[in-house]
Parts: sequence; C-alpha cells; structure tokens
Amino acid sequence: MDARLKTLDIIYQVHADQMADKSLACAKGCATCCTRNVTLTTLEGRRLYDWIAAEAPHLMELLKKDADKPRQIPTYTINGLTDMCMAGQDVPEEPSDPGWGACPLLSEEGVCQVYEARPFACRSMVSQSRCESEGFAEMDDLTLTINNALMQYVEHTDDNGLTGNLTDMLLLLEDEANRSAHETSTLSAPDDRFVANRPAQVLMVPPPHRDAVGQMMQTIQERKG
Repeated sequence: MDARLKTLDIIYQVHADQMADKSLACAKGCATCCTRNVTLTTLEGRRLYDWIAAEAPHLMELLKKDADKPRQIPTYTINGLTDMCMAGQDVPEEPSDPGWGACPLLSEEGVCQVYEARPFACRSMVSQSRCESEGFAEMDDLTLTINNALMQYVEHTDDNGLTGNLTDMLLLLEDEANRSAHETSTLSAPDDRFVANRPAQVLMVPPPHRDAVGQMMQTIQERKG
C-alpha cells in the first residue's frame, strides 16, 4: 500500500512539474470546474480520506449532508474507455451535469478545503483562460495528452481497486473494513455506483506527443527507484 501511495504522490508531483511552465489562468477562488461530478480511484480516495481524517474530519459530515444530491456515477474507467476505443466499440455517454452543484468539499468562498490531497481529476482540470468567461476549460493538446496518460497510470497503479464518485468513494473508505480490503487488493464493488479498475494495456498518446510522454514516464520510474 505504501508503495502505491508513493507512486501516486510521484505522479501528482510530475504533473505539477509539467504544468509549472504553462500560462494557466487557474487561481485560488476560481472554482467553476469544482462540481459534484469528480470521480477518482480508491487509491486517490485513500490519500484524500487519510488527509481529511487527520486534518479536517468535519468535512465528512458536510459530505454526508449532501450525499442524496445527484452526481456523476461512472460506468467505465479511463483504461476501460481506452480498451473500448481500441476494440472499435461505441463509448456510452455518462450523465454529468455541472448544474447539479458544487463539490461538497468546496467552501462557501469557493476555496478547495482539501487542496493538498485533491485527486488527479482536480489537478488535471487546468485552463489557459478563465472558465467562467469561456464556459469551458481551455488546454493545449499536449496538456490533454499528459492528463490522459497520467490518469491511466493512476488507475494502473490501483488496478485491483475501484473508480467512483468522490462522495461515494469517501463514504466507502470511511469503513475500516473497506480500507483494509483495499490494502490487500480484495475490495470488490458493493453496488453499481462503482466500477472495477483495469491495468493500462496501451497509453492514449498521439505520435507527436510520444517523446514528451516517454520522458515523463521515465522520470516517474526513476523517482520510484
């Protein structure tokens, strides 16, 4: 478990390094993208749950208060999506409406209350322009490729785990028995709000970006030791 969490932290840092030289409009209080529709793996959920338990346990009560509100429920993972595309299959749409509301871990002032431990979906949602003015996140093609490749790597690192909505995942991991099952790679989906993770068979990297992504992956391996 410690090795998997170490790999996750390395992925987070490598992504931050990749974004450091980009001209991004993201800033504290910019929260248009912080909706109830964030999904994450159990590994990311464990990093986030442990941080909340240690630093801000009251946030679990906020999470529970809004647990009956609609949110995106994933039916496939990023590696599952890749497998479907490689097989030439149609990819089903997943209902995801930003109008369902803000992330339950966002403060009334629009500040992320778990910023240090936020999952990769939040870290990767970067934009070169303010989302509230454009209506969407603006990112260059290489950034999109880097995000997808690292998201695949996160899932690959947690290939015996699950993917689910942030709310559902944190409530799942609040149970010590579920945390123990995840540590021993024996956690199974309790219901259809969760989908099983998969190893990465191939990374979604277009030819122009292969050198950059290859160097990034080499950096991760070197830091893992």
